[in-house]
Amino acid sequence: MTRKLIFTVDLDRDVNFPMEGSVAAGSIDRGEGTSPRFSSADRGLDVLLDVLDDVGMKATFFVEGRTSEVLDLSRISGHCIGFHGYDHEDLTGASTGVVFDDDGLKGILRRGFDAVSDNVSKPVCFRAPYMSCDDRVLRAVSELGIMHDSSVYSTVGAQPYPVSFGITEHPVPKGKDVNGKTIAAYLWPMHEGKRQPEDYIRMASEVEDGDHMIATHTWHMVERREGGPLDDREISLNASRVHDVLSGILDLGFRPETLVR
Repeated sequence: MTRKLIFTVDLDRDVNFPMEGSVAAGSIDRGEGTSPRFSSADRGLDVLLDVLDDVGMKATFFVEGRTSEVLDLSRISGHCIGFHGYDHEDLTGASTGVVFDDDGLKGILRRGFDAVSDNVSKPVCFRAPYMSCDDRVLRAVSELGIMHDSSVYSTVGAQPYPVSFGITEHPVPKGKDVNGKTIAAYLWPMHEGKRQPEDYIRMASEVEDGDHMIATHTWHMVERREGGPLDDREISLNASRVHDVLSGILDLGFRPETLVR
């Protein structure tokens, strides 16, 4: 039995959200409008990298194209690099009402892929913004040479499986906690103070063999959607909780891995 822990990180604009009628995502207004911000993503990356160094593992970063142009991301050299659109677009248009034709969709994905290639390194995997993906997106991604996707939720313990166009899907786990409530492997609720590390460790303990994925955002290390930026004490506590999740799962006997070996 070999259990592997894969820690994935969406590296994109701060507290992003889809805007109806807009291709590009905005950042939640903290008094300066909804134009994209990147300061929390930047600061949170440093916090998260310190946690990873302390735990002793590499992450898989899904990098938004524009973020790679704004921030110096030389810090993630040596980690597994994927991409995450260019402007955090809803590529299916489900939440914005903006539906792309085939050429427009391919252009957005090419722009994001090229930006990450130029500013970080050539991506080897993909995660759709908002986990909003369909066969048109997968076809366009495959034409860029990407053969690994992680834009789907599945049951705890589900393993990578083939999908369209020769792509392998690496699902993000979702299941039920001890109280019967839905829990996904995104650490979002923990960053918002609604879950504890033990919830995610218990979730991982259900995996008998194979991969188990955990996911987060860099901006969420230093800013909450509800409540805004964290103070230094709260950031330290947030980092400690992420450390506890990762080290707790590794203590169960999981081996650290990246999404694409």
